[in-house]
Amino acid sequence: MNKEYNRLVLIGNGFDRALGLKTSYSDFILNYLQKIEKRTFSNRQYNDTNDLISFKVLGPKVYQPDFLQEILSLRTVQEFIVFLKGRAEISYKYDFIKEIVTILTNARWVDIEQHYYVSLKRKFRLYKVDKERGNNPSDILALNKCMDELTIALKSYIKEQEVIITMKHIDLLSSLFESIGEPLRPQIASLVKRHDRPSNPSEVLFLNFNYTNTVQQIIDNSFVHGNNKQLFIHGTVKHDDNPIIFGYGDDTGEDYKELEIEGVNELLRKIKSFQYPRTHNYHNLLNYLEVYEFDVFVIGHSCGLSDRTLLKSIFEHPNCLAIQNYHFKGESEDFDKRMEISRHFENKALMRERVLPYDNFASIPQYIEQ
Repeated sequence: MNKEYNRLVLIGNGFDRALGLKTSYSDFILNYLQKIEKRTFSNRQYNDTNDLISFKVLGPKVYQPDFLQEILSLRTVQEFIVFLKGRAEISYKYDFIKEIVTILTNARWVDIEQHYYVSLKRKFRLYKVDKERGNNPSDILALNKCMDELTIALKSYIKEQEVIITMKHIDLLSSLFESIGEPLRPQIASLVKRHDRPSNPSEVLFLNFNYTNTVQQIIDNSFVHGNNKQLFIHGTVKHDDNPIIFGYGDDTGEDYKELEIEGVNELLRKIKSFQYPRTHNYHNLLNYLEVYEFDVFVIGHSCGLSDRTLLKSIFEHPNCLAIQNYHFKGESEDFDKRMEISRHFENKALMRERVLPYDNFASIPQYIEQ
């Protein structure tokens, strides 16, 4: 019996990076540092209170023309900080921005969100001590204000990074696009008896965790066959009525319950569960999961704990047939991703059943601009 099924494609930052977009955290923060230093160089009295970071230039020799050129040629945050030693002092508006610039220079976005939650819990513990002395949660307010300002800067940066998908992209990624609209390879599908079906999925839903329009371009130009649509589950830079979501998304742990029962709304303001209802996207996803059985393709998504509430709802859903991870670094990366995915399952037997084995053909080619 050839039952209908749908496909849910989780699109993460690794997908945009495969298309050549500079959307990693390290790309963003280096660009942010360079922009502020450029403005400082152009206007020696420059000081914008909206900036998360500021520079004080040390000595007139710094204002030589080749200084700015060297700043803009630096490739990493580490290089940037080392280069400025003795040339400029760096000031940070908030502790959190200092930590993610100086400690998490090579981090992923999921690591930044995880660090936010660790910082929130740390400041909560300090607040509980200070509360007995009548103090207000000023450190928690400052942390969330930093996240707000970081989100604004990120939105501006992403707008600059969006690209037009060309035939060069399509030629490189054609095998990936084709596989999205086709059934699982027989050698893989046969491993899951519930999902040994030769037909194409009835519908493909791209659950886009990115803020860019690359997936929409692929759908609009019919690069993936069949009936396709997408949900910007974390918002988009294109539409203000679908604001970008940047925070933490695991409300299942005991430590979260402590935050919840404290009765201070600011503790929960950046938790994704309270951001999702700003649009219909989350409920549209839940409704989609109920229509047919579905399989899941993970393409460029870290599957980290900062999205645990959402991913757990997908992976443990009774209609979920199987989970296929797409990789770009081979078996070692796929092995690590399986561990990330496992953290969203309470039922580990169900995890072993649904997470498909490593498939050499489930790869993400990398676009390199000539």
